Amino acid sequence: MVDFTTSIPTWASRPGEDAAGPPADGTSHVIVGVASGEVVARRWATTLPDVTVVTTDDAPAAETALAAALERARVGVRVALAGPAGACLRLRAVALGAGAEDDEIHVHATEAGTAEVFCAHCSTATATAVGVDGVVPCTGCGRDLVVYHHVSRRLGQYLGFQVDAETLPAGDVLVGLRETQ
Repeated sequence: MVDFTTSIPTWASRPGEDAAGPPADGTSHVIVGVASGEVVARRWATTLPDVTVVTTDDAPAAETALAAALERARVGVRVALAGPAGACLRLRAVALGAGAEDDEIHVHATEAGTAEVFCAHCSTATATAVGVDGVVPCTGCGRDLVVYHHVSRRLGQYLGFQVDAETLPAGDVLVGLRETQ
């Protein structure tokens, strides 16, 4: 069942729920395993044809390696990602940015881990283990951000906005609004 109230992929909200593995329907495969996903990636590599495998504990290094592998890729490549949900969100953004389609990407989040929250006020990304509806201080502007149930496909980050954004500070008045009777 599809949840139309959120842009968070199902696999990101339910880590550990992927026993099937990626389909073998591509002409070649790029498999990336980050941290807890390294073992999964190595297992997948034994079952798929024409495989490029990247395994690392370093998510930014995995993003760079994935981008390089996709630059060399040809039509028919499939991408399989395994690791903490936050790392997989970022890797998925790299794959989408390189032109991959959703049906060409298989993701297995092995654990929740940390994810990045994009601050709607200063555009800083803050890494956190806080889940959706949690509050995290922005490392850029210091505002307390609500982790919203929206993930940017382009950035692979959750949206965060000021926790009390709709509350006026004491004594402030909105200019231009008339009082209704």
